[in-house]
Amino acid sequence: MWGRRRARREQEAQEAVEGLAASFRSTVEGADRSHEALLELREALAQELAEIAVLLGRRDGVPADAIRGQTDAAARVLADVDGMSERYTETRAHLVGKDLDDLGEIMPSLEELVEQAQEMAAAGEPFVEAIESVMELRRTTERLRDDLVPLRERIHAAHRAARDELAAAQGAPGWFGRQATLATLGDRLTALDEGRVTPTPEHNVTDHYRELEREIAELRDVLATDG
Repeated sequence: MWGRRRARREQEAQEAVEGLAASFRSTVEGADRSHEALLELREALAQELAEIAVLLGRRDGVPADAIRGQTDAAARVLADVDGMSERYTETRAHLVGKDLDDLGEIMPSLEELVEQAQEMAAAGEPFVEAIESVMELRRTTERLRDDLVPLRERIHAAHRAARDELAAAQGAPGWFGRQATLATLGDRLTALDEGRVTPTPEHNVTDHYRELEREIAELRDVLATDG
């Protein structure tokens, strides 16, 4: 009889340990899924930011400085996620491999792991919003780059023509003033091409280029009159 009771107690203890182990594994696996989902979102955002970076600095009129400023918030999101992931990895490494018999050692780390998993799950929705925002920024940048091509070609042609016309008019009254004006217009064109001009809703990049085009045309009119 005593032997049967002992065997039953041992079986119950074994079942309790197995149940604890199963619960432990389930909790860790659920936390891992939250972590993996967040890392997938991180990769998607990093890819979008990389694609935007490729569009910048090409001297094609895309407002690189302004666009970099718009991506700063997304870059901070990446940094926050990296910190979150690092903390999770450290907590998990500390937890996995512990003796399940020592609940006092396991529970604080397990609770922390669960809290971190909840934090990662909660970060999912704003992360998706950040990805969508950056995707829209990339699409807008690509459209702007394409739209600027004919306008920039026309302005650069006009600027070259003005430079040739000024050279032909050398020595005419007011020539040095015209030269200074053309140099200023050239500097503004370079700043636009290099993306150093910050657009506003009231005065976008296209407006800046068209304004410059008008001023170059006005200078050429003056040069034609002088001639």
